[in-house]
Amino acid sequence: MTAIFILTAAAIAILWFIVTYNRFVAKNNRVKQTESTISVMLKQRNDMIPNLVAAVQNYAGHENATLTRIAGLRTQMLQSGDGHEQMQLGTEMSKALADVKATVEKYPELKADRQFLRLEESIEEMEYQLQAARRTFNAAAVDFNNYVQMFPSNIIASMKHYQPYELITVPESEKANVDVKALFEDSTNLQQGSKSC
Repeated sequence: MTAIFILTAAAIAILWFIVTYNRFVAKNNRVKQTESTISVMLKQRNDMIPNLVAAVQNYAGHENATLTRIAGLRTQMLQSGDGHEQMQLGTEMSKALADVKATVEKYPELKADRQFLRLEESIEEMEYQLQAARRTFNAAAVDFNNYVQMFPSNIIASMKHYQPYELITVPESEKANVDVKALFEDSTNLQQGSKSC
């Protein structure tokens, strides 16, 4: 009877270990997949940055502090081999790109430049996709981190030396409430602009 009890307990422990270990692998792979998605998006956005900087420089000049910051961040991202550092720098880039809008407001000729407008739309679309990807990464990381820290799964985490993932800080611009009035004004301006073309 005791032998059956010991064998049953051992079988349950082995089954629990296998199931928990496989869950760890799945959760870890999910975080890495979202991290990879963000890296691809950051590369695509980085490829657009030189064109944006060149277009704004034509009107704002080379000494614009925002453009200098953007160029510096892009260089840092290209030189960084660490995925998480690239994601954090990407967040800083998002803040800097938001500042470009304030710069552009001072130059009506630039706001009317079709090539610049197309580029701006592409970068804005990429920003929306990055916001969604950051949220997906953070959700996957929290799920994994909970598993690393909670008992009894933390036993396997300790054995496998799993560490919690650092979450991506969300830019203040993404936390702010959406200005619906401004969105409607922007869409009205775009519609009027397309009608006049």
